[in-house]
Amino acid sequence: MAGLLAPDSSFYKALSAATDLVLVNLATLAGCIPIVTAGASLTACARVTMEMAREEDSYIMRTWWRSFRSNLIQSFGWWIPTLVIVILAWLENWLLGGISSPSTAGALTGVLVIGLVVLLAILVWLLPLQAFFTNSVGGHVGNAAMLAIGKLVQTILCLLVLALPVVLFAFLPGSRVAVAWFMVIIGFAFISYMAALIQAKTINTLRDAA
Repeated sequence: MAGLLAPDSSFYKALSAATDLVLVNLATLAGCIPIVTAGASLTACARVTMEMAREEDSYIMRTWWRSFRSNLIQSFGWWIPTLVIVILAWLENWLLGGISSPSTAGALTGVLVIGLVVLLAILVWLLPLQAFFTNSVGGHVGNAAMLAIGKLVQTILCLLVLALPVVLFAFLPGSRVAVAWFMVIIGFAFISYMAALIQAKTINTLRDAA
């Protein structure tokens, strides 16, 4: 037992990482509560989890808070438009329910889904870019779009990680309570950490070139 709890043991490192992810997840959820600050909160989460993926020693909560504060104002520039797009997409999906032609409704729903997937593909790169690099909102969005296309395999893997909890919740009703608790306790930070592991090599290359 003493060996398992030794600071250099794999068990201790895994336990420490899990504890850190729980703390980051709770902070991220708290930062998302005002809704308009969710962009900065998710950026801070991306910052911490990428540093964890890079195995950098840092004060987890201090790093999260510093990133949240420094990115708060700029995050409004992309998060609020994203929020508006999501709300409009929800309204459009609701209106599609009133279309009498199933083929037309299906085609429009397909277009809507593709648009949201493209938006998510850009966001999975936008978060670490804003977390680690200085640029304008337009510059970050443009670079994120190029990475979403240029690093297509990594983008797809990140989207699959994002989609898994949604798929489980939607298609396995018996798992909904477990999925909900998972997301509350560790889910957002865990997903961000998995995405960081996928993106780490690319982000490292960009940081070295900066």
